[in-house]
Amino acid sequence: MASGDGKDQRNPKDMKALLKFCLEATKDEDAKSEEFAPMDEERKKWLEQALVGMSVSPVQRMRTCIECLKNNQSSDEERSQAMEELIEWGENMDYATDFHKIGGFDLFPRLLSDEEEEIRWQTLELVACLVQNNPYCQKAVLQNKMLPVLLEMLDKDDNSTVKTKALYAVSCLTRDCEEAQKVFTDNDGFSVLMRAMQQDVEKLKIKAAFMLSALCNNTPEYKDILCDIGMIDQLVGHLNEEHSNFHEHVMSAMLAIVRDHPRSVEECQRSELDLHKVLQQRIKFLTGKEQFTEEKSFAEEILQLISSEDNLGEANR
Repeated sequence: MASGDGKDQRNPKDMKALLKFCLEATKDEDAKSEEFAPMDEERKKWLEQALVGMSVSPVQRMRTCIECLKNNQSSDEERSQAMEELIEWGENMDYATDFHKIGGFDLFPRLLSDEEEEIRWQTLELVACLVQNNPYCQKAVLQNKMLPVLLEMLDKDDNSTVKTKALYAVSCLTRDCEEAQKVFTDNDGFSVLMRAMQQDVEKLKIKAAFMLSALCNNTPEYKDILCDIGMIDQLVGHLNEEHSNFHEHVMSAMLAIVRDHPRSVEECQRSELDLHKVLQQRIKFLTGKEQFTEEKSFAEEILQLISSEDNLGEANR
């Protein structure tokens, strides 16, 4: 049913949504009228459709969306609307599982390579919704060998939104999922994260650094891999760039790597990095700036860790 301003509104799926729907539809009405008038035919029809919408089967709605996406005659707008609805359903763990069981995953190879950028990033957002905290769908994605595809899109897609959504999907898939993390490392995922932080897209860079911190905090064994691929050098390199909001996340990632990892500490102490000076200058720059309190705290802890190791080494010599 079209609303008064001409915009399409999807039928509500529950009582809360119906209430919101009704309030939106009547917000422009004259609230001062004290007389009740018969319901006009247009409003009666709208209310009937809204009530019918509450009884729609989620599985049937998902099937309808799937058919729309399979249909080569569907317009880009229709396909985008179908994707939006699937994303909404996918946020519910039970419906996410149902989506797989009715063959929804069969769409992914086609949609992830779609020529339309919006369809690609919507598909990635759908994948992220389906796998987030959902072991069943995580396993299904891995069985379909989709993680290498997601990493490829993160690394090589030309669209920055697609890259960011790909990272979102990878992050949701690997979180607390050892099997996914193994596939991630086997496919050189940390190098992909490293290259993501080199992109000129701040949101992507921040999310990549955040994921790096989370993986190191949860699985310290990854720190040796990061030393092997030169991650310390890259993070220090970022700190030498003009200061930005990204640097707080760089500091957080560096601290996650260095903490309780002597090899990383030794990497940080290499004279050519001059990290002591970089950190001291950054701490001085951040002092008195309340918005950067956390970054300053990270820098101070890193400096203390690499300085303590220096002193310990001198005492043992």
